[in-house]
Order: sequence, then structure tokens, then C-alpha cells
Amino acid sequence: MVKAGRARASASASASAVTSTKRMAALPDVPTVAESADMPDFAMAAWIGYLMPAGTAPEVLARVSAEVQKAMQAPDLRERYLALGMDPVSNTPEELGTLMARERERYAAIIKRANIKLD
Repeated sequence: MVKAGRARASASASASAVTSTKRMAALPDVPTVAESADMPDFAMAAWIGYLMPAGTAPEVLARVSAEVQKAMQAPDLRERYLALGMDPVSNTPEELGTLMARERERYAAIIKRANIKLD
């Protein structure tokens, strides 16, 4: 919507910011919440991960990971992600596992601190 001119995002707009840890490639002039609101630890970003069943052979994991990383470097796919307001990144299976563990701990702490009960 921003690129289409139906919405405006800029560093000068007081309520405009991206929630990721760094500025988005598609909106390089729009600051992060951490930058604009004096909240240095603020980060909230959506991510997409591709998972395989437990016990998948390591060589299969390596091959799928290599193919996904290769696809993420293709200019047409990168442009499609950027057009959607996403910064395309590819990680190793180990890096995704670390991210998922960190996110699980982070949100568990938020749920506990807010005394949210899941029934």
C-alpha cells in the first residue's frame, strides 16, 4: 500500500515505524520502533520457516536447506518478497532451530508476565 501511494510511511510521520530489529529494505527511510520510540529491545517480526518431520535423514535436510537457500537468492523471488514488505533471509536448519527456541522463550516469558492462562 505504501508503494502504491495509498498509505504513507516516513521517518517524519510520528506514528510510523517498522517492528523488526532493522529497517526494511522495501522502506529504508522508515525507522524501527527501537529507533523512534526509545525502546532499544523492541522487536516483533513475522517469519516463515520450513520444517521437516523428526528423524529426517541429515542428507535430506541438507539438500532441502541448500535448495531453499538457492531459491531465496533468485532475483524474481526476492522481488516478490520485497513487494510484500518482507525482507527475504535464508538460514541454516540450526539457525532456524535457535530462532524458534529464542522465540518460544521470549513469548513464554511474556505470557507468564501477563499472567495469561491457556485453557
